[in-house]
This record gives sequence, C-alpha cells and structure tokens, in this order.
Amino acid sequence: MGGFQNQLLNQNFKQNFYNIIITALIASCKLMVQNCCSNKAGLPNHEEKIRTHLLENYLENENVRCTIGLSDVPIRFLPEVPENYDADTDTYIGRTDIRVFSSNWLRNPNDYYIVECKRLDGTQSLNQKYVDEGICRFVGNTPKYSSYNNQNIMLGFVVKDIDCSVVISTITDIHSKKIGSIITQNITPIVNADDYYLCESIYTNRLSLSHIFYNISSVISS
Repeated sequence: MGGFQNQLLNQNFKQNFYNIIITALIASCKLMVQNCCSNKAGLPNHEEKIRTHLLENYLENENVRCTIGLSDVPIRFLPEVPENYDADTDTYIGRTDIRVFSSNWLRNPNDYYIVECKRLDGTQSLNQKYVDEGICRFVGNTPKYSSYNNQNIMLGFVVKDIDCSVVISTITDIHSKKIGSIITQNITPIVNADDYYLCESIYTNRLSLSHIFYNISSVISS
C-alpha cells in the first residue's frame, strides 16, 4: 500500500493504515454500545445483524466516521465480498464478512484487509467456530481468504457477560490443538481494557492476525 520508493516508508504507511483500521473497529464498537444504551435499543443475538449494524451505522456512516477517527481517511468497509476465485470451478472459495481497502486498491486490487466476525458466549461450540470457521479461513494449505499484506483481523462479539480472559484461554487451547504446527505465536493479549481485549497471533506463513474481543453483552436483546 502506498507508492513510496523507500521500502521502509511503505512498511510504515501500511502499519499506520492497519492501526487506523483496528482503532476504528474498537471505537465503532464502543460508540455502538454507548448509543444502544442511551437509546435503550438492543441488538439481536445474530452475528450478521450485529456486523451489519456496526458497518452501516458507524464504519460507513458519513456522519459518524470523523468520531471514530476516519475523517479524511481514504478507507472503505464492504460487507459480504466474494473471495478467492477458483478458475477450475468458476466459483469463489470464500466470502468475507468485511473487506477493508484504501484508494490504493484501484491500482492494486489485491491490496486490502479482511475482518472476520464471530459471536462468542463462552460455549464450546462458538469457541470452536471461532477457530474452525474464523482463524482457519486465513491459514492452511488452501486458505479461503487471502492475506496480501500478511495482516488481517478477527472481531469477536462477546454477547454474554462472561470472563473474556477465560474465553481467550479456551480458544488459545483449541487453536493450539487444531493448527499448532503452523503457529509461531499463539493468541497473545496486547491490550486489556474494561470492555475489550486486543490480541495477536502469528503463523509460519508470516501472517499476523489481530483479535479484537469486544464485550457488547449489555446491548444484546435476545
């Protein structure tokens, strides 16, 4: 991303852009919870509807983007984008929850980031899905999602008021058992705030995944 001849400048530009994405996602979740509480409006316990509400009312809302740090930033968030065209079958291997791109995408259509969303409620089934149908879409011999910049994001919506550290520990264990041979750094907390955790995992293909575990349980209506 970026057209600087100096490789270090290119790397710094990429990292800064990626950090903007992370910050915007966290700020959007925070504002969404605040607004739902103020308006006494609940969100359905449904992954796609939570994601769509976050996208349309915050990440892609022109009246809100400046509040979440996206004022004058050339960045867009698109939902449900087909991913990885397979010429042999004329089908797409995957479909992303959110694709994030900048103006550079017009010059290089491979240059974008992916946000994969998952609900978490402390149950084994959703913990397992976070790994099997989330993380594993980025890794393995034939990943469903591409990682042009070697960085992508998992966004976990914590829909019950549970101890998030316990959930992260459980997912880390599942993660290790499932694909331990290709993990170089297991899911490691970087930020532990009141309402979210920010973690990172790294893999042998040089991919780094950021994990945002955000507690939205106070505004889940059902």
